[in-house]
Amino acid sequence: MRVTRTWWTAAGRRTGVVAATLLLSAGGATALAAPITPSDPLGLGDDPVESILDVFGAGTKIDVDPNNYALDCPDVLIVAVTGATDSESTRNPLDEVDRLPWSNWTGNVTVPTGEANADHPGRVGWVYVPYSSTYGVSPTEIVPTYQESVREALAGTNRFLEENKAKCGSSTKFVLLGYSVGAEVMERLAVDIGSRPATASVTSDDIAGVALVGDPYRPAGTPSLGQPGPSGGGFMSSEPKDYGTLTPKMKWFCRPGDIACDAPLRLGILPLAANVFGQMHFTFAAPGLLLTDFAAAASDLAARTIAHVFTDPDFATSDESVLDVMLRVSDRTEDTSPTPPLPSPQEVSDAVQWALGPGRPIVEAKLAAEAEGFAEDNADIPQLWEKPYLELGFVQHLYYWDNFPDNGRDWESERMIRWITDLAREQSEAPPAPAAPAESAAPSESGAPRVIPPVNPGYLAPPAPEQESIPTTFDEILKSLGIPAEPGK
Repeated sequence: MRVTRTWWTAAGRRTGVVAATLLLSAGGATALAAPITPSDPLGLGDDPVESILDVFGAGTKIDVDPNNYALDCPDVLIVAVTGATDSESTRNPLDEVDRLPWSNWTGNVTVPTGEANADHPGRVGWVYVPYSSTYGVSPTEIVPTYQESVREALAGTNRFLEENKAKCGSSTKFVLLGYSVGAEVMERLAVDIGSRPATASVTSDDIAGVALVGDPYRPAGTPSLGQPGPSGGGFMSSEPKDYGTLTPKMKWFCRPGDIACDAPLRLGILPLAANVFGQMHFTFAAPGLLLTDFAAAASDLAARTIAHVFTDPDFATSDESVLDVMLRVSDRTEDTSPTPPLPSPQEVSDAVQWALGPGRPIVEAKLAAEAEGFAEDNADIPQLWEKPYLELGFVQHLYYWDNFPDNGRDWESERMIRWITDLAREQSEAPPAPAAPAESAAPSESGAPRVIPPVNPGYLAPPAPEQESIPTTFDEILKSLGIPAEPGK
């Protein structure tokens, strides 16, 4: 099968349950600035605790979870980007919002991890990356589009990593935790960090692990933290990607039937539609804006596609389809370049003459391949209705968290807690890093890493691994969650 879904971009919404699921799974960077002086290159001022909160417009005095050592160069710092409805551009990165059904998803991992390591002060800390998680949807006001939201979260995450690395040096390692659209953010960042040179400020050596939960870009069939994973892949892309030096540190968590990460493999046109929707504002008080946005996104998509076809001399003889090109150029999340100009009349005339003359056999073969390939690339769309994605996909996307304790099920969130605790213990027990040569050593605000005894595993002891079967009925979903079915079933 030809590669048609690439690792590029955002997501969107579909009708019914699929629409709500994609809003959770898919998902202009906010300016983050502080006064900078030669003696204060990061603009943190005299009080780093207050100033880092000021940077994100979140105020200065807050109540921090007592087990959160994010401000003290912990052994491991969890940097979390959560999903829909769960963040704002002004969210306080240290604030623990109430665990309501539609909020603070990643708090089901961060807070319990702190509790599990409470006997080891300084071992674990965490921050929540502030970004607008409305994805262009608002009743009355214009809010960032989906792709703008992802761009904002990427900028905020990079800033957290850069500033903490400058403050703590190598004494702190990062765990990148992303759920739903947050998983897209962290996966994009992982591709970037994994390819960085050793001279970069933050490299793969600074990353202890990457946890992607309900990732719409999950490569098909990847395991879920060592256990067999579902055979499907991310709704936006199921193709393998190159994480470079971060490859062995990548972990996915995907529940069977979660349409975000266990979707059918050949959906072709649907990710393209999601990319276009990801550039639009859904403001109910200004319905005309939706049409304006669609026209602008469609026009930009057409211009970029035409520009590529005309400027790539090998396109006509390549295996790349027009759909491949459209998927790539419709991602405006990281590429903010202006729309390229359309080909000149002379370029169009030359192309037409070539296509009707010496290039005619090539063009005819390309068009035949396009027609056949388009049908193949969209062959799995009927599975969205033939299989229980509509009934169960949304539910499966939500139940990664231990919301039903003491039911005997080993929740994905509990496995993440154990995994991060192991990483933190390894970091705390690691010998101090060798000192840099005197001529290149930079001043450090932190001492050698603390040596802390291993944590008593207790309830964190991992159970025997078992493969989770794919549920096909509502009763099987309930059973997978440890909830008894109705009497008599």
